[in-house]
Amino acid sequence: MDRPLRGDSERRGPEDGAAALAERLQAIRPELLDSYRQALVEQGNPLGTNPEAWQTCHEQAEHVVADCLATLRHGGESPFDAGLVLKTRRLGGARISQGIAPIHSVRAGSLLFQVTMDHLSRICADRPGSERHLIQALLGLQSSIIRRLEQGAIGHDLFLLDVVRDAAQQGRNSMAREIHDRIGGAASVALRQLELYELSQQPDSRLTALKQAIRETQHITRDLVTELRNRADTTRSLQVALSSFVTAMALDKTTVEIRVEDPGDHMPPGLADDLYLMLRECLRNAFAHASATRIDIAVVIEDGLIRASVHDNGIGFDPERRRGHGLASMVERARLLGGQLEINSSPGEGTVVDLIAPIDKENRARHE
Repeated sequence: MDRPLRGDSERRGPEDGAAALAERLQAIRPELLDSYRQALVEQGNPLGTNPEAWQTCHEQAEHVVADCLATLRHGGESPFDAGLVLKTRRLGGARISQGIAPIHSVRAGSLLFQVTMDHLSRICADRPGSERHLIQALLGLQSSIIRRLEQGAIGHDLFLLDVVRDAAQQGRNSMAREIHDRIGGAASVALRQLELYELSQQPDSRLTALKQAIRETQHITRDLVTELRNRADTTRSLQVALSSFVTAMALDKTTVEIRVEDPGDHMPPGLADDLYLMLRECLRNAFAHASATRIDIAVVIEDGLIRASVHDNGIGFDPERRRGHGLASMVERARLLGGQLEINSSPGEGTVVDLIAPIDKENRARHE
């Protein structure tokens, strides 16, 4: 008796099935991206209606579809290389310059997932047994979109931190001008008048001492102006950035105390960026999950070390059972800084996150 013919998907096997789905997705790629643009426009999303914004959004969508194809062809996520990370972060800042709020990027990511899922479902409809490959593709799609949204959010926050720093520097420059023009100018005039007066008088030790005092005032004024113009004031920027984030969350029932101490201003700006991202993630977790009424943040820089802690009086959790992307990101970032992150919590006992990291010469050079 002849053996019955097997269906096409059965003959090809699971790997061939995934490859075939990838080929069909590749074939409809231009159609998919056109549908995505149209959906953005219909939604009124500026990432679709603004030609300049659409150019970068289209590029990101191309990368997302490429990641989805790589998942089907190779069975895993494609690496998110450092160059692409930096480019995606810069987009977060560029969106602010274009007047596009972060929520539009989130909505665009959700829309891309929906449009791609619809197209994948359509090309899988006439291929029985392709459901597993469809799920595989959707998981790769979701991961790629989330990674880009995360990096865009980081870029957005770093851009705002730079704005805070720039505003602080502008304030110091303004103060330096006032000190130079008013105090320095007045001291110069006083010294000149005193010298002219001295020409008509007999030598007097009191006049000599007075001139010396005015010259010292001039030296102090110059030193103050130089310090104000050159000092980065990273500490103040970090405190302002964290306070601004807390204010933006608009939480009435939670008291947040923030203390940042760095008497010598030893922390380089790049290191402050990493610290801000980790502390912000701690705050987000506490706001979202802890139901805390009080959160205390303390950062102390001394003896070549950064010591930071975040303590909330919330409901607590079991660190061994909760391992989300946020916690993993904090642990990885601490390790890259050459430091350690410790999380102490238990149900009903609140949570304490402690970070310690060195500010050695290598670490400073890497972040300055």
